[in-house]
Amino acid sequence: MIRDLVAGDRGFAGLILLTLLRAGWRVDYRRPPAGRAGRPRGLPVLYCLWHGRQIPLVLSHRHEGITSLVSLNRDGDYVSKVVELLGFPVIRGSSSRGGLEALRRMASVLGSGVDCSITPDGPRGPVYKAKAGLVQISRLGRRPAVPIASSGYPAAVLHSWDSFRLPLPFARMVVVEGRAVPPPPRGVTATQAALHIEHEMIRVTRLADFLSGPSGRLFEAASETAGRMLGPAVAAAMIRRPREERRQRMGIVASRADRPVWMHGSSAGEINGLLPLAAHLRARGVPVHLTCFTPAGREAVERSGVQGSFLPLDNPDWVGRFLRAVGPRALVLAETEIWPNLLLRTLLASVPCISVNARVSAGSLRGYRLLAGGCAGRLLSCFCAVLCRTGDDAARFRALGVDPSIIEVTGDTKALSDPGDPPAEWRERLADCGPVLVAGSTRPGEEEAVAAAAREAGLFPVIAPRHLERLGEVEAALGGLGFRTRRWSEPGPPPDGGCMIVDSRGMLSRLYGCATVAFVGGTIAPFGGHNILEPLLRGIPTVVGPNHGSFAREVARGVEIGAVAVSDREGLSGVFRRMMGCGADPSVMRDLGMSPGREALGRFEEALRRAGVWI
Repeated sequence: MIRDLVAGDRGFAGLILLTLLRAGWRVDYRRPPAGRAGRPRGLPVLYCLWHGRQIPLVLSHRHEGITSLVSLNRDGDYVSKVVELLGFPVIRGSSSRGGLEALRRMASVLGSGVDCSITPDGPRGPVYKAKAGLVQISRLGRRPAVPIASSGYPAAVLHSWDSFRLPLPFARMVVVEGRAVPPPPRGVTATQAALHIEHEMIRVTRLADFLSGPSGRLFEAASETAGRMLGPAVAAAMIRRPREERRQRMGIVASRADRPVWMHGSSAGEINGLLPLAAHLRARGVPVHLTCFTPAGREAVERSGVQGSFLPLDNPDWVGRFLRAVGPRALVLAETEIWPNLLLRTLLASVPCISVNARVSAGSLRGYRLLAGGCAGRLLSCFCAVLCRTGDDAARFRALGVDPSIIEVTGDTKALSDPGDPPAEWRERLADCGPVLVAGSTRPGEEEAVAAAAREAGLFPVIAPRHLERLGEVEAALGGLGFRTRRWSEPGPPPDGGCMIVDSRGMLSRLYGCATVAFVGGTIAPFGGHNILEPLLRGIPTVVGPNHGSFAREVARGVEIGAVAVSDREGLSGVFRRMMGCGADPSVMRDLGMSPGREALGRFEEALRRAGVWI
């Protein structure tokens, strides 16, 4: 295959062919924020590119004096002739022939301040698998490795082991240069470091493929145009917001020089799922910057003591300003937050991205497909890992078009967050109410059914609606059933024969500890269910409705040990009575509440290593 491209005694035919091809290409070079690497720009590096993507990069970096490693096989003879004519000094050798001597020579040249290049999956594969030799060259030469990739549309893909891509005449070419990866620190093996560079190479390759195709170009242009056009209107709409919030939403934050891991969760619930991971990183000396979208999330960030801010709104200039100020080494995104400009700018800034507690509902799946076609899935495929809460979530991400190789089912990190037992005054306030039912994160229509069933079962209901703006609606609905209600923030004892309504954020996870039985909302209403791990972590028997798909695995395990029961609307009162006599061991319940979090933490650490965050 290569032989046909470069036939000729001295490679001139191949040179002429490549020069003619390049003359018709339109090349879009995407470089990291610090600018292009390489000796002409003051940073000698080891370029890492895939074997099947060589030709565009040979042309884009011609006559820069980059020393290239070329195999000793027959195809390598032809390739070396062409690349030498294009200004690339050549060292011959590969992993199978002359590898050790070639490695030493490459490291020596690199250490002298000369750029080098290597195809770590050559000369015969496996395709897109980086060998540890590139790390040894980087270490011995004391120079960083730079993942770089090219993609062209349209292109011919040849039937070879490396699926060699040859962009056609007049193709649109995109070259994506990643951030320089320094030689790994002590304690990190060459295999671990090679895996990190491999994932970075895959990331820049997928991003180049995305940006070179018509749908990707349209997606990027539409996102940037919409973000900039809406910017003035959004700024005007924020005029009544506090000054510091307005500045942060426009990306104006304090500069950081410590290269933190950027963690983002939209609201307080997502932030609570990130806090155990943030604590884990900080305990190992890794700084964290925590962002949120909602005011409730900002309150949670402030309570945590972790440095943070509001998320910049999805204007490309505001996102770019934020990235320059914070300089993150990685982004950890909680659940499902697909902001087009934010993700594109972050990926183009060579910031590795990981999604944790990832979830997507059936409705959101339809929405993403309708609004973005396959672009959302292809964009998320540029992540290092998508760590899903459930198997159903993983299936929906695959249906969205996300590369299955980066999808894992890991559970929910919220299980790692133990808020502690409720204060004594909470227990004292409910002491005269008899057995207590705490119904958390309830949705419309659930409050009436749960409160009525609790009264029939002899339980005093404490209702915590999912959204506090519904408090008046909930009070009216319960009043229609004859309940006297009192809000938790109001002074005085609970009303006889009535119920309490929780009107404060951030207390539900501890309030479960006051319950005899817990009910988790969003399970009678068709929302897939909310977090059942919180009551289990307090050792409280838990009841859910039939729509609990978001926590199906945990519900199934809880049912096995008698700690969880499933009921429809009509059977709630009987199930509440039965669960008051639940014989499950509270310590076993607590262990069940923690187990998904421990598994998620282990997988999270693996994803961080692939992203090059060594902890």
